[in-house]
Amino acid sequence: MPRWSSTRAANLRIAAQYGSVVLKFALWSCANMAELDPIDTKILRLLQENADIANADLADKIGLSPSACLRRVAKLRESGVIVKTVAVVNPALVGRPLKAVINLEFHRHGNQYRQDFITKTRQLAAVRQCYIVTGEVTGVLILHMQDMAEYTAICETLFDADENIVWYRTYIVTETLKDEAVIGV
Repeated sequence: MPRWSSTRAANLRIAAQYGSVVLKFALWSCANMAELDPIDTKILRLLQENADIANADLADKIGLSPSACLRRVAKLRESGVIVKTVAVVNPALVGRPLKAVINLEFHRHGNQYRQDFITKTRQLAAVRQCYIVTGEVTGVLILHMQDMAEYTAICETLFDADENIVWYRTYIVTETLKDEAVIGV
């Protein structure tokens, strides 16, 4: 029998309030959520802080043998909890100091109408994150660009040339208060 966390119970309560479509999503989310014990969560916290940590050091901090720790990390990778290991780069030091958040609205929302846009966003190095969201906008993009000339070129290519984009609004980041790649576990 699966262990039900308070998060799963909350998801089910929220789903019950909003109807069957959300209920199906919440049940799917609960069914596919990995079961993490306290050791797994410690491993994830430490690896998110420093993915370069040697297995022996990680095992020491967790209180496991190196072989048991290695097995745990491998299991987290195989189950999809750890998706990939990356190096977090300072955008300003690699020539991409201009950061922007862009909200946009599609005219039509069907998958066939989005494919061209999706293909373009995946090809642009400046687009670091792209989300289709609920609410008042269709999409949110996070861009790291070299300068305003690159921003202008992206607007012309990605937004102005796409007849399915009704409008877009750009917010240039003037100060970053928090920017972490860490997921709380």
